[in-house]
Order: sequence, then structure tokens, then C-alpha cells
Amino acid sequence: MTKSEETSIEPQDHKPVQQSLSHQEKHAHYQNNGNDLNFHLVQAVNSKVEEASPKQHHSDPPKNDEELAKDGPGYHVVFSTDCSSFQRWQSYLLFYSAFKVHQPGIITRIASGCSSEEEEKEKLFHQMISNTMSSSFKLHLTPHFSSVKDEMGRDTGKDYKFFNKPYGLLHWLENSEETIEDDDIVILLDPDQVFTRPITNDFSNTKHNILVGKTPKTTVEHGSPFAQKYGLGAKWREFDLETITNSSDTPARKVDNKIALQMYPAGPPYLATAKDMLVIARYWADFVPRVHAEYPHLLAEMYAFCIAAAHAELPMQIAISLMVSDSNSGRAEGWSFIENMEKDKLCNPSIMEETVLPSVLHYCQRYMVGEYMFGKRRMPTNIFSCDSPILKVPPRDIVQKYDYFIPPPPPGRKTPQEHKTLSEAKVKRDSFMICALTNLLNEASLFFQKTNCDSDKNSEVVMDLWSGKNVMV
Repeated sequence: MTKSEETSIEPQDHKPVQQSLSHQEKHAHYQNNGNDLNFHLVQAVNSKVEEASPKQHHSDPPKNDEELAKDGPGYHVVFSTDCSSFQRWQSYLLFYSAFKVHQPGIITRIASGCSSEEEEKEKLFHQMISNTMSSSFKLHLTPHFSSVKDEMGRDTGKDYKFFNKPYGLLHWLENSEETIEDDDIVILLDPDQVFTRPITNDFSNTKHNILVGKTPKTTVEHGSPFAQKYGLGAKWREFDLETITNSSDTPARKVDNKIALQMYPAGPPYLATAKDMLVIARYWADFVPRVHAEYPHLLAEMYAFCIAAAHAELPMQIAISLMVSDSNSGRAEGWSFIENMEKDKLCNPSIMEETVLPSVLHYCQRYMVGEYMFGKRRMPTNIFSCDSPILKVPPRDIVQKYDYFIPPPPPGRKTPQEHKTLSEAKVKRDSFMICALTNLLNEASLFFQKTNCDSDKNSEVVMDLWSGKNVMV
């Protein structure tokens, strides 16, 4: 972490929340054209800054997240991370998206395996988030969980970082400083997911929610957890379930292939009552090392979740509309929301405010159209700092301009690679993800600057993720 970053996260040093810039000041810094930061973005940031300010001039201030949660069940959104700078910027973006859409309840980052020095940095960084966004945003620190052990319980020297998810969830459920009632709704996300609209326990609106089954359940309640559909199939049924569950009569073995495909190909967002989530989490943490021993590959922890839910006899109501991620997927994700949109609306910077979208965007893939892209591993880890530029904004007509992408040149190579043709659906999907994520990240970056820094960002320089360079605009 640079000196400037360390200074920016000190809670006592963060910049007092400002009031909106004047109309002239907005235009002086950000021109309203297709390649520069658009006027809507500045308006959105100013709105969020003003929202975070004390509302002494309101006789009846809007409800905060804690008050919203009192209107129904309590909500707890949690996500698991390590203590790297890579997942720190993702955490900031997830928190900002929750702040932007007014996600009700308490949002908690579960950070596992921090050193003493890292713990202090994370506490300072999180205090800044809590001070500038919401006091309902929390940090929960846990021990290191990702070590792979042998049959005798000895450390093998290897790590599987996704052990943090089940173990971190269980640690939070059993040790949280927040009160968690049995009827509360727990929503488990991945750190590389962002909200486009609030998630609650109510899925009854058929225009906003796509659910699997002829007569799907529409409410998250005891005995009725929900999850997004993933391409896991019923593979978990092929595992040695008796050894994994340590039971010769595990209910998981009684789940047939049809039910497995309909109710268990589950991934985040996961939703359940706290009572049910605790049952699943205990089995999940127990089973995941043995699943990994049999299947030492990516997705081991997701298969372990399927087995835990089946063993607990808690079939999931599977949703299609909770997420989009893989732009090559078929009908397993909520891409129909995107494909039904007019082309000229896909890159609208106010799309989250004006359009019903899948509940979260999961940016675990790379999205490329023309010479524009969004990829989390190309993101500078100091993107949320006073000195970092915003991202290069794609043109509003990106869908009409391109029917191909050019892979970004490898390091040290200046010559672009060949054009690769994209289908119309792929152009729409990737363009949407590039635009929506770029706009959200830029909005969050400007919010960070306005609430933590003494000067405005340089609007003449932007970060081009495709080339990996800062460029003039």
C-alpha cells in the first residue's frame, strides 16, 4: 500500500462529505460526450455524497438501511475475502453498490487469514467505508482457513483459498458481534459481485424474477432457501457421499437426478433464513475438506454446498434472475433482461436506475468488444485511491460499432492481435457488462475521491484496461 493510500484510509483524516458541485463546476471537469466521464455519472456521485451527508435540512429524513430492515425480516448480506489488495478494491465496490441501491440490512465483509499488520490496515480501510457510506457496513475478521490437510489432519503446505467461504460463513454465524435472529435472512455473495437492485426474501414479482419449476416458491423462509442457478449439473451425486457425509444413510444419496438438476445446481447469491443457513454452514464446513480430497479442483466448495443442502434436506428454490456472469452461457443466467433491451439503451449510464436487471453482476469473466474490455485481474489494485485515474468509458453506441473483439496485446507486444467475430447476443452481453461495470466503478472511484481526497481527479487521464495503460482523453 502506498503512502498516499495509507493516508486516505485513516478514519480521522477522511475528507468531510461535500455538497454537490455547481452546474458550471461539473462541466468544467467532465465533458458530456461518449468518451469522457458523462454528466450523469457526476450527478450520481453528487447524489450519493449528499445522501451520505447529515440531512439536517430534512424534517423527515429518508429511512436508513437499518430502518428499512425493520419493515420485514432482518437482512444480513455477507461475503468472504482474504486480506489482499485485490479483494480490498472488490470489497469497496460491493459496499458501494449496496449503498447505491439501498440494499436493506447489515452488509458484512468476512476477511480471513490476515496478519496482525493486515488486520490493522483492513480495520482502518473499513472504518473509512463505514464513515462515508453506512454504519450498517461491517467487517468480521477470522483465522486462516485455506490450508489443505491430509487424512491425519496435518498441513500439506497447500492452500485452497475457497475454504474461506464455508469456514468464514460458519465463523461469522457463530461469532458475529451483530444479533442474528433465526428468522433473519442471510444472503451470501462472492466478493466479485455487485448489486443492481436490492435483494430481499420476496420473489413474487414475475416480471422481475425468473424461477425454476412449474409452481416455484416465491418467499425465502424456513425450509425454503434460494440460490442462483449455476452450470454444476448433478455431478455431486457421483461423489462418495457416504464418506463425505460420514453417513451410510445420508439423505443426499436419496436425491434422484431429476431433483438434483432442478433444486441443487446452486451458487451465490445464496439466500436462507439464519436458522437454515447455520444448519447448511455446519455441514458445508464439515464436508468441504473431504469433497476437496476427492475432487481437488475449482468448484469443490460449490459441490460441497450442494451436498450439505441435500444432506440437510433443504432443497433450494433455484432462480435464473439473481445473476449474470458468463456471457457464453445459455439460459442458466438472467441474460434475457439484457437481450430484450434495445441496443441504444445497453450503455446508458443510468441503466441501473431506469431498467430492471439481474439482481447482481458477477464479474468473474473477461468481457471484450472492439478494443474495450473489463477484467478484474487487469484492474489496478489501487483503483480506489486519491491518485488513481478513472477507467476509460466505452462509447454509448458500442453495440452498433462492433461485431468483433481484439484480444489485448500481451505484455511487451505493441501490435494488436487479430479481430475475432462475436455473435449479436455476445456483443450485447459483453457490451452491457463492460459499460455497467465501468460506469459503476467510475462512480465509486469518484465517490471515494470526493469523500477522502483534497483534490479532484485529473479528468484528462483515464485508465485503459485493454492496453493496460493510462491514456489522455
